[in-house]
Amino acid sequence: MKPDLKVVVVIIICLVFTFGIVFKLIDFYEHTFDQLETTTKQTELENKILANSLMNKTLQKEVNYMRGTATAYTPTAGGINADSDPTKTATMTKPENGVIAVNPEVIPYYSEVMIIHGNTVIRGRALDTGGAMRQNPTQVDILMEDHEKAKEWGRKEVHILWW
Repeated sequence: MKPDLKVVVVIIICLVFTFGIVFKLIDFYEHTFDQLETTTKQTELENKILANSLMNKTLQKEVNYMRGTATAYTPTAGGINADSDPTKTATMTKPENGVIAVNPEVIPYYSEVMIIHGNTVIRGRALDTGGAMRQNPTQVDILMEDHEKAKEWGRKEVHILWW
Protein backbone atom coordinates (compact mmCIF):
# COMPACT_ATOMS: atom_id res chain seq x y z
CA MET A 1 0.00 0.00 0.00
CA LYS A 2 1.32 3.27 -1.15
CA PRO A 3 0.75 6.28 1.02
CA ASP A 4 -1.17 9.06 -0.56
CA LEU A 5 1.07 11.94 -1.56
CA LYS A 6 -1.26 14.47 0.02
CA VAL A 7 -1.15 12.69 3.36
CA VAL A 8 2.66 12.58 3.27
CA VAL A 9 2.84 16.30 2.48
CA VAL A 10 0.40 17.10 5.30
CA ILE A 11 2.42 14.97 7.73
CA ILE A 12 5.66 16.66 6.65
CA ILE A 13 4.07 20.10 7.02
CA CYS A 14 2.76 19.16 10.49
CA LEU A 15 6.18 17.88 11.52
CA VAL A 16 7.94 21.00 10.23
CA PHE A 17 5.35 23.20 11.93
CA THR A 18 5.64 21.21 15.20
CA PHE A 19 9.43 21.28 15.16
CA GLY A 20 9.32 25.00 14.36
CA ILE A 21 7.17 25.62 17.43
CA VAL A 22 9.41 23.39 19.54
CA PHE A 23 12.50 25.27 18.39
CA LYS A 24 10.80 28.59 19.05
CA LEU A 25 9.80 27.38 22.52
CA ILE A 26 13.37 26.25 23.18
CA ASP A 27 14.70 29.63 22.05
CA PHE A 28 12.12 31.41 24.20
CA TYR A 29 13.03 29.41 27.33
CA GLU A 30 16.75 29.78 26.73
CA HIS A 31 16.33 33.53 26.30
CA THR A 32 14.12 33.71 29.43
CA PHE A 33 16.64 31.73 31.50
CA ASP A 34 19.49 33.91 30.21
CA GLN A 35 17.55 37.02 31.22
CA LEU A 36 16.72 35.49 34.61
CA GLU A 37 20.37 34.58 35.19
CA THR A 38 21.51 38.09 34.15
CA THR A 39 18.86 39.68 36.39
CA THR A 40 19.90 37.45 39.29
CA LYS A 41 23.58 38.36 38.82
CA GLN A 42 22.65 42.04 38.53
CA THR A 43 20.51 41.82 41.69
CA GLU A 44 23.36 40.08 43.55
CA LEU A 45 25.75 42.82 42.43
CA GLU A 46 23.29 45.54 43.46
CA ASN A 47 22.87 43.86 46.86
CA LYS A 48 26.65 43.75 47.34
CA ILE A 49 26.95 47.42 46.38
CA LEU A 50 24.13 48.32 48.78
CA ALA A 51 25.71 46.29 51.58
CA ASN A 52 29.09 47.97 51.03
CA SER A 53 27.42 51.37 50.96
CA LEU A 54 25.61 50.69 54.23
CA MET A 55 28.80 49.38 55.83
CA ASN A 56 30.73 52.47 54.71
CA LYS A 57 28.04 54.75 56.11
CA THR A 58 28.32 53.03 59.48
CA LEU A 59 32.10 53.41 59.32
CA GLN A 60 31.97 57.05 58.32
CA LYS A 61 32.05 59.53 61.14
CA GLU A 62 31.58 63.25 61.24
CA VAL A 63 34.90 65.05 61.63
CA ASN A 64 34.86 68.21 63.74
CA TYR A 65 37.44 70.98 63.78
CA MET A 66 38.45 73.97 65.86
CA ARG A 67 41.50 76.10 66.48
CA GLY A 68 42.54 76.05 70.09
CA THR A 69 45.25 75.76 72.67
CA ALA A 70 47.07 72.60 73.66
CA THR A 71 48.95 72.19 76.91
CA ALA A 72 50.55 69.05 78.35
CA TYR A 73 50.39 67.38 81.75
CA THR A 74 51.96 64.48 83.61
CA PRO A 75 49.68 63.12 86.38
CA THR A 76 52.46 61.34 88.27
CA ALA A 77 54.51 64.55 88.41
CA GLY A 78 51.81 66.71 89.95
CA GLY A 79 49.40 67.02 87.02
CA ILE A 80 45.96 66.24 88.35
CA ASN A 81 43.34 64.14 86.63
CA ALA A 82 39.62 64.99 86.86
CA ASP A 83 39.05 63.55 90.34
CA SER A 84 42.48 64.40 91.82
CA ASP A 85 43.55 60.75 91.53
CA PRO A 86 46.69 60.46 89.35
CA THR A 87 46.10 56.71 88.80
CA LYS A 88 42.96 57.05 86.64
CA THR A 89 41.37 59.45 84.18
CA ALA A 90 37.87 60.91 84.22
CA THR A 91 36.73 57.88 82.20
CA MET A 92 38.38 55.52 84.72
CA THR A 93 41.10 54.50 82.27
CA LYS A 94 44.81 54.28 82.95
CA PRO A 95 46.61 57.60 82.43
CA GLU A 96 49.11 56.96 79.64
CA ASN A 97 50.43 58.52 76.46
CA GLY A 98 47.56 58.99 74.02
CA VAL A 99 45.09 60.37 76.58
CA ILE A 100 43.75 63.81 75.77
CA ALA A 101 41.92 65.88 78.40
CA VAL A 102 39.01 67.82 76.88
CA ASN A 103 35.86 69.71 77.73
CA PRO A 104 33.39 66.82 77.23
CA GLU A 105 30.62 69.26 76.27
CA VAL A 106 32.71 70.22 73.21
CA ILE A 107 34.62 67.02 72.46
CA PRO A 108 32.73 63.94 73.72
CA TYR A 109 34.60 61.39 75.80
CA TYR A 110 36.05 58.47 73.79
CA SER A 111 36.35 60.58 70.62
CA GLU A 112 39.47 60.13 68.52
CA VAL A 113 41.43 63.41 68.68
CA MET A 114 44.15 64.74 66.41
CA ILE A 115 46.19 67.79 67.41
CA ILE A 116 48.30 69.51 64.74
CA HIS A 117 51.01 72.09 65.39
CA GLY A 118 53.33 72.83 62.46
CA ASN A 119 54.77 69.47 61.37
CA THR A 120 53.82 67.78 64.65
CA VAL A 121 50.72 65.58 64.81
CA ILE A 122 49.57 64.06 68.08
CA ARG A 123 46.76 61.55 68.04
CA GLY A 124 44.91 60.23 71.05
CA ARG A 125 41.52 59.70 72.66
CA ALA A 126 39.40 62.05 74.73
CA LEU A 127 39.53 60.18 78.04
CA ASP A 128 40.09 62.92 80.63
CA THR A 129 39.06 66.44 81.54
CA GLY A 130 40.17 69.21 83.84
CA GLY A 131 39.27 72.63 85.21
CA ALA A 132 41.19 74.50 82.51
CA MET A 133 39.27 72.69 79.76
CA ARG A 134 35.96 73.48 81.43
CA GLN A 135 36.87 77.17 81.65
CA ASN A 136 38.29 77.35 78.14
CA PRO A 137 36.36 75.01 75.81
CA THR A 138 38.93 75.41 73.00
CA GLN A 139 41.74 74.05 75.16
CA VAL A 140 42.93 70.45 75.27
CA ASP A 141 45.55 68.95 77.56
CA ILE A 142 47.85 66.20 76.26
CA LEU A 143 48.89 63.57 78.78
CA MET A 144 52.61 62.91 78.50
CA GLU A 145 54.22 60.32 80.74
CA ASP A 146 57.58 62.05 80.33
CA HIS A 147 57.49 65.16 82.54
CA GLU A 148 60.34 66.87 80.65
CA LYS A 149 58.52 66.43 77.32
CA ALA A 150 55.37 67.86 78.88
CA LYS A 151 57.27 70.93 80.10
CA GLU A 152 58.98 71.25 76.72
CA TRP A 153 55.59 71.20 74.96
CA GLY A 154 54.36 74.12 77.03
CA ARG A 155 51.37 75.93 75.56
CA LYS A 156 50.77 75.98 71.80
CA GLU A 157 48.13 77.28 69.41
CA VAL A 158 46.96 74.23 67.47
CA HIS A 159 44.43 72.77 65.07
CA ILE A 160 42.17 70.22 66.80
CA LEU A 161 40.17 67.58 64.93
CA TRP A 162 37.96 64.96 66.54
CA TRP A 163 35.59 62.25 65.43
